[in-house]
Order: sequence, then structure tokens, then C-alpha cells
Amino acid sequence: MKRRSFLSAAAAAPCWAWAQASPRSYTDSALAFSIELPEGYLGPIEHAGGPSVSRGFRKPYPGTALNTVILVSVQSMGPSFAQRLAAERAALTRETLRPVIAGIERNRGGFRAGEARNVTISGYAGLKQRWQGSAQGVAFEGVVYCVLAATRAYAVQIQDPSGRGRARLDEAIRAVERMRIGR
Repeated sequence: MKRRSFLSAAAAAPCWAWAQASPRSYTDSALAFSIELPEGYLGPIEHAGGPSVSRGFRKPYPGTALNTVILVSVQSMGPSFAQRLAAERAALTRETLRPVIAGIERNRGGFRAGEARNVTISGYAGLKQRWQGSAQGVAFEGVVYCVLAATRAYAVQIQDPSGRGRARLDEAIRAVERMRIGR
């Protein structure tokens, strides 16, 4: 999956051409979401593959190749998806989260994941799951969110290098949990 390669590359490739950014609201009308990015985030970088489109943002650690990353991936589920029963949608949320976590696990040594927990983003019920693991000799921690809204599945990944305090991870979590998703 391209999400894995983006997270790995963003951790070690400071030479990518990213749009400069200060604290700002990023709105993506095509993918029906907006996010208030904390100060210092660069991007977005876009990736489209099949029915999924991703927007990646990173906040560099000065003097290193390390970044805090927020990756928003949106997949169209089709018009009939909105008519599914609540229990069916809850099961699909879990089924959508699993392969995202599995993809991160495949690219991390010493991978550990917590239990999936309920979360509400922009009025939509979803799941979030914390994880830890290492890549390219660096320990990381992160959170993955999965929310099904109308005809789309939103998978949002946060990744931050471990051992640098929790301030950046916490600010990214706040930004994601305050995202607005269109109806």
C-alpha cells in the first residue's frame, strides 16, 4: 500500500518538496474533510491509487530527517454504502481498520498495537488504535483512526518518533479528533 511507503519515506526523506505552512485550516472539498493543522506542518502531498486518495502532512524535527506525520486516506465506498445498517457499518469500520494496522505492522520491527477503541469524529462513530514499532533504526509510536462517513471510509494515520516527548503526538491527535467531515 502507498500509505506505508509514505510513512516510511516521510520519516527519512527531508528532501521532498512540501508546501510551506503555518497554523492553518486545510480544506479538501473533493474528499469532504477539513483539518486545523498545528503550526509547522508542511504539505499536503497527494497520492491517488485506485479508489483511495491520500493527503500527507509532516512536521519536521529541525536538524534531523525525522518528522511527525498525519496521513489522511479517503476511499469511496459507493452510493449504496450510506444505506447500510448501523451494525453492518460498525463491522465494516473494524474490517477497514485491520488492513491499515497490518500494513504498518509489516513495515515495523517490534510492532505492538493496543486495543481498538471507540471514537467520534465530526459526529461519526469510528475506531482508533495506538501502535508502537521501529523502522529504519528509529522507534515510532502512532495512532490510526477509521471513520465511515456517508459514502466514504476515512483512515487517518499519525506517526511520531518515540522518546521526544508527547507534545507533537498529542497535538496531532487533537487535530485529527477535531477534523470536520462532510455529510
